[in-house]
Amino acid sequence: MHYKAKHYFSFASHSSFGSGLRAWTKILYRNKFSVHPFFIPKVLFITSAIILSTPLRWYERIKFKKKILQTEIKNPVFIIGHPRSGTTFLHYLISKDPAFGFCATYQAMIPHIFFTASGFFNSIISKALPTIRPMDNLRMGTLLPKEEEFALAAYGPESMVTGYLFPKHFLKIFSDSVTFKNRNSDSEKNWRSNFNYFLRKLTVAEKGKKLLLKSPANTARVKQILSLYPEAKFIHIYRNPFDVYQSYFHLFHRLLPMLSFQQITDEAIEELIFASYTEMYQTYFKDKVLIPQQNLVEIKYEDFITDPLSHLEKIYSGIQLEGFDDARPFIKKELETYNNYQRNEFTLSKKLETKIAERWKFAFNEFGYETKFNRA
Repeated sequence: MHYKAKHYFSFASHSSFGSGLRAWTKILYRNKFSVHPFFIPKVLFITSAIILSTPLRWYERIKFKKKILQTEIKNPVFIIGHPRSGTTFLHYLISKDPAFGFCATYQAMIPHIFFTASGFFNSIISKALPTIRPMDNLRMGTLLPKEEEFALAAYGPESMVTGYLFPKHFLKIFSDSVTFKNRNSDSEKNWRSNFNYFLRKLTVAEKGKKLLLKSPANTARVKQILSLYPEAKFIHIYRNPFDVYQSYFHLFHRLLPMLSFQQITDEAIEELIFASYTEMYQTYFKDKVLIPQQNLVEIKYEDFITDPLSHLEKIYSGIQLEGFDDARPFIKKELETYNNYQRNEFTLSKKLETKIAERWKFAFNEFGYETKFNRA
């Protein structure tokens, strides 16, 4: 990992600015305040901003809490799949269907105050965010879809995003807040409460529309999601594990300098990728049988990108979503913006190829991929 001076003093675009004070304090406390000295100014700046915005959070919660809690959530649709498997591209396309509501970037960044202060903060966030995502060159923007996992990190430590803030604790955070393996923790209870509240709030913001949600972490939370929304629908997109590994490693190199408060070695990143992928998919393979057959569709990334529109029609049909004919022109128009899109290309050493094939053999077998990297 390589950090530059700008990474220690780039405050404006950090996702933690939208945190509640209690949530922010819990995140720091649970991670034992183990902040690298060079990142202390960033933590202090974020803390000050959170304190100053406390009255806004109180006002919005008091004003809208009753309406939020009385709101019913229609059976939501969840896009799941490991990070770097094509979930964002799929999310961008389906979100063009006017029948769906979704979590916009500004809502994920300021989840506590987007009803009352979105105008002011939206302009700040818009100027601070890059125009393209640093890990894959997809468009970024305050009104574009964003995974709700960032919003959850503003409600407490129960979010995979916290692992990007404290990467040395990534695997513990993953087990506590994604797969909920720590049965002595209140993490699962807190996650359910925060998740359900935020989805109710989104439903209010989207005027009662069915929600389209995307978070890779939810791949390992199928059981918990079904306990809240028994008729939820799931779209699982999966990708060749060789490509997932390389792209996820690249993501860490792009994301951590912007978000993390700790420094971490490439060797540590490698191990947390191997371990978290295994934990995520072993949990998913075990729990996906709980999803009613008509509420789950699984799609191969490599097939999807060859003809997205026809595969989307199959997705709608597979989980009995209505309105594809109405959504088609909107999705088709969005697809036209990707005509010149260039995907990242990576190299893979023979040693790493062997390691990936061995560590993730169970996934290669489940998904039907060859355990030999195609260098053609």
